[in-house]
Amino acid sequence: MTIECTSLCILSSIKQTYRGLWHYKFQHVIISILAVLPFCLAGLSGLLDPVSTASPSAQGMPDGFNLSFTILVGTTLLWAMPMTILWQRLYLLGPEHLIRRKVWPLITRSLKLINHSLIFFGLLLVAGAAITWGILYLRIFSGSEKMMGTITRMGDMEYALYAFGLLAMVLFLLIISLRFSLAFSSLSIGKPLRFTTSWFMTRKNTFRMLIATLLSSLPILAIYSVLLWAAEYYFNIDLLAGTAQSSDMMYIFILIFAPILSLPLATYCSLTSTFYRHCGCPEFSEQANH
Repeated sequence: MTIECTSLCILSSIKQTYRGLWHYKFQHVIISILAVLPFCLAGLSGLLDPVSTASPSAQGMPDGFNLSFTILVGTTLLWAMPMTILWQRLYLLGPEHLIRRKVWPLITRSLKLINHSLIFFGLLLVAGAAITWGILYLRIFSGSEKMMGTITRMGDMEYALYAFGLLAMVLFLLIISLRFSLAFSSLSIGKPLRFTTSWFMTRKNTFRMLIATLLSSLPILAIYSVLLWAAEYYFNIDLLAGTAQSSDMMYIFILIFAPILSLPLATYCSLTSTFYRHCGCPEFSEQANH
């Protein structure tokens, strides 16, 4: 059978998203701590110091930079994959199915998730190259003085174009990720769903899914703004720049406030789980349709 996804109710999706976050708040705390623990332990042990001390003005890279950078990628980008699967399983199946005795399925699904994520990396490169080329084209062939910047300072119009280009690229990738989100959600619970099927099921709700995502992120942005201000005002920690008077204090701060810092990813997982159920994916069988 072919499942036609009905029109998505934006307000209902947002309510279900935050209801899931609140209902599974204790499990969220545990997963969020697990998500940042390898990074914080690596930082506290000094393994990330070569990366944090590297600067463009320095003569050459610090000793051990390559190993330190590898550890950084492993404890952040790569480690985020199994944690994302845990969040998805939590919101799709409930806490009773969160962790299985066999670890191997989690490893294989994480590897598949990394493999599929390369699609977005490729799209990011293509979109970034296209937008940069367009901006440079306008900059070179425009006669406006506001477009003419220098090496150290961009022109006003050039700055606005780069900001618009970045926003367009983020929205483009967000739409693509939402259209493919059903396949990624299905992957986390071991149920095959093709990207083409996910794209077909969400074709009538692209705008609604995007609006629901943007609206659900507004409270998270407000919480983030308060947290960033408090970190800099009370602890002299600039989380955006990754600087602090004491690097150990920054890692401890991240570990303590991990449940808040991980809210964007958890919210996205909860929201896409709502889309997954709305489109009837739990009852959909890929084999029955081929």
